[in-house]
Amino acid sequence: MIEYDRIAESYLAVERVFSTYRHLVELPSFLEALGPAEGLSVLDAGCGTGAYARLLRQRGAGRTLGVDSSPAMIEVARELERKDPVGAEYAVHDIAEMPVLGSSDVVVAVAVLHYADSTATLARMCERTYANLKSGGRLLAYVANPALPPGSAQMNGLVVSRPDDPADGDTYHLTIPTTPPTTLPARYWRRGTLEEALTASGFQDVSWEPLRGIPDGGIHPPINLLLSARRN
Repeated sequence: MIEYDRIAESYLAVERVFSTYRHLVELPSFLEALGPAEGLSVLDAGCGTGAYARLLRQRGAGRTLGVDSSPAMIEVARELERKDPVGAEYAVHDIAEMPVLGSSDVVVAVAVLHYADSTATLARMCERTYANLKSGGRLLAYVANPALPPGSAQMNGLVVSRPDDPADGDTYHLTIPTTPPTTLPARYWRRGTLEEALTASGFQDVSWEPLRGIPDGGIHPPINLLLSARRN
């Protein structure tokens, strides 16, 4: 949380770093996987400054609640809502500990699950997400691509620093090329481990959505992967 409180102070610089990749790949892929947003109730878990919450409200979603463990991030999201109201709500909650905040059609979790610091925390994240979905509701989660080559800058300039042969739960670092650079800790999780955690929490139809707009004919691997699952 401390790291993200610090990022909140310079969120515009961080947004500039991620904006091109987000608009080329992340958003088109997410919106295609989601389908029509009109009338959907949405929980944006780990919402940061509320980019996805605002987007979905603008596309016709119903009640939209963004939660994040960083009070500073939530304050930025609320300030953006005050300046340009779209009807999104925000609250401070850690996804691993959040209560049932409503029965949502969709839970969005962008760059959240790969911050789980243990298998127990990952399990709680999945369980709390499941508890906040209505029957038939869906999770769409962007997670770090475990196949990214370490040590080199990715398409958005992000540098992944981790061992050549990491194990589940190993800490590594992400460096965002702001001025000065911003470095954050993350955890390595295999695709299979994430799938197993979701299935153990009760999710069904766990799958990986196709990604659109990868530049250079797919030569570079995607920075993140889009995971989909449904509550029974």
